[in-house]
Amino acid sequence: MKRMRQAFTLMEVNLAIFIMATGVLGMVSLYSLGFRESRQSEEDVASAGLADAFFAPLVAGLSATNMTWSGWCNAVPQVDNSYGCNGLAPNGGWVAYVSKLDSDNDGRYESYRVASGCNSLARQVFDRIVGEAPAEYKGSFPAVSSGYYYGLVATRKGSAISLAFRASRRREALMSQPVYYTEVHFQGRTDQ
Repeated sequence: MKRMRQAFTLMEVNLAIFIMATGVLGMVSLYSLGFRESRQSEEDVASAGLADAFFAPLVAGLSATNMTWSGWCNAVPQVDNSYGCNGLAPNGGWVAYVSKLDSDNDGRYESYRVASGCNSLARQVFDRIVGEAPAEYKGSFPAVSSGYYYGLVATRKGSAISLAFRASRRREALMSQPVYYTEVHFQGRTDQ
């Protein structure tokens, strides 16, 4: 009796190739996803660093014990109460960073985009708040790479000022970025 040789059949070889090809293609598709997530992670870390650079001088100035109540109120001025707060800078909050586009000139706005002057608007908010801080607590504007777009919104409700910040490398993506937030409470006496 002749012994049969043991070998793989064509069906087993094809099945093994199919399984290997599926695994390799799965790993290749994960590479692009990993690359995109890595880029987003880098941008998130850079945005968090920028938020810290913006918040540090603002919080130091606003939380000074010799800050006057009038300086506190002038840092984020009184606006209409439709926003449910005592003050909002810039007037309109995040809406001030958006431009309306009317592509067919019919008076209805079909789309919106981030305004081209978003950095200068954030600078105005920063300068206004720092300008009201006591002299020894006035901080300087942080050094920001020219490739970043950012926005800063300050909201005052009574004796609390909330600061919100966003940053992005692409202007059109500014409003889709996470918001970094901090709150400062008045440390002095409201009768002075």
